[in-house]
Amino acid sequence: MKIESLDVLKAKEQLDLQEQTRRDDTFNSLISINKQISELGVFPALGWVWCFDIIKDIFDNHQEADADVTDEVVPDGTTLQEIFETFYRDIDTLGLQMDHGGEILEEVIRDWMNGNGFLMYIEEEDLDDE
Repeated sequence: MKIESLDVLKAKEQLDLQEQTRRDDTFNSLISINKQISELGVFPALGWVWCFDIIKDIFDNHQEADADVTDEVVPDGTTLQEIFETFYRDIDTLGLQMDHGGEILEEVIRDWMNGNGFLMYIEEEDLDDE
């Protein structure tokens, strides 16, 4: 029979308390997020959140033209608000469905952003500058 020291038992208890705190914080955050999503006023609200998250991720990660990192860039002067307003207008024409999955949804949104001039291939922007 192995008897652990009091310090080891306290360390295990502390980790459990940390995990418990993390779990409780996550629960409270999810309650808050759920409440905000249910008050959005668009349907399906979770679909809108998912699409906006993809748009914002593309927008945030394509601000600078760096061919070593990406082959696309958001043109200078383009705002997230401008992209959202156009997306809001066009959403019914995109045929988006929650069961498409993340990769297909991102591809559709990326193509839509490119078709609306919100995302350009770096070579295209370089040609416009010349």
